[in-house]
Amino acid sequence: MLLSLIRTGLSPLETRGTLLIGNKPLCNTLEPPVVPNAQHPKGAVPLGWYRLTLTQSPRFGRVLPLLHYVPGFEGIRIHAGNNRDHTAGCILVGKLSGSTLLNSRRTEKEIVELLNKHKNEEHYIEITTPERFCTEHCGTNADIECLLCNRKRDRQQASAEF
Repeated sequence: MLLSLIRTGLSPLETRGTLLIGNKPLCNTLEPPVVPNAQHPKGAVPLGWYRLTLTQSPRFGRVLPLLHYVPGFEGIRIHAGNNRDHTAGCILVGKLSGSTLLNSRRTEKEIVELLNKHKNEEHYIEITTPERFCTEHCGTNADIECLLCNRKRDRQQASAEF
């Protein structure tokens, strides 16, 4: 199973994104800022593809997705959290409202259940930008093109009008 995290908002304080499973948007994400700072000296996980497995988290005491072979990082997981203070480098999931993630535990549980349902398959997560994602995926998937490229075109047209 392939998950795609498309980073849609970068700021000095946090990184926002959308998580897709297959070609369907599942939730919003919140990560540390891409550029390291005092609170997050490593910044966010680098763009790329990472293997995912479900393992018991010693820190959280429950089974969570773990990203493997992340350069410069160890123990990066996908888990619940409500704001940027709840991540030390991991990917937080939920529904973004302002700068807060809502329904985070429910979203985490849904992701774990989906990965468990397909436990005989290998799982990967692609962390990317909208431009890279469209370049790599839109030619083969009309749903994704509609989701990202059309929205991007609409923003460009609106900007040109002002």
